[in-house]
Amino acid sequence: MSEHEKMLIKTIRILESEGFRVIRLDRRIIPDAIAIKGKKVTAIEVSTSQTSVSITKRKISGSQYDSELIVTRPYNQHYHKPEVYFRVLELAKQNKYSYRTIRAMVMKEFNLASLGITTIHEWIKGKKKPLTLLNLTPRPYLKS
Repeated sequence: MSEHEKMLIKTIRILESEGFRVIRLDRRIIPDAIAIKGKKVTAIEVSTSQTSVSITKRKISGSQYDSELIVTRPYNQHYHKPEVYFRVLELAKQNKYSYRTIRAMVMKEFNLASLGITTIHEWIKGKKKPLTLLNLTPRPYLKS
């Protein structure tokens, strides 16, 4: 089985576990599959040539799809859980901790091997979310 096929199968399993209905589009060029949840349709494309990002989701203007999921490496369990993300946002909202302090507190609380300061910054500024939140469904955000 090729690396492309392994990556696609693993991605499909992850999306199905998140409640998506996934339809493979074998023997087509792009996309490899589509994932449907509610009224949202996401194109899934596996690329074995890129290495700079793991999984990225982007909105496509003028496309027949609501969004596109590009998978460039297999899903890995080291990605942060939603609980870690929400805890970081909760601590940041208190406005009394530095990024380094938040990092130390969260790493200890969740027994993490790593959590980058840049990751914390991007989460707090709303630039990125953990890959585990890419399922496009509403999540319970922190209460005001």
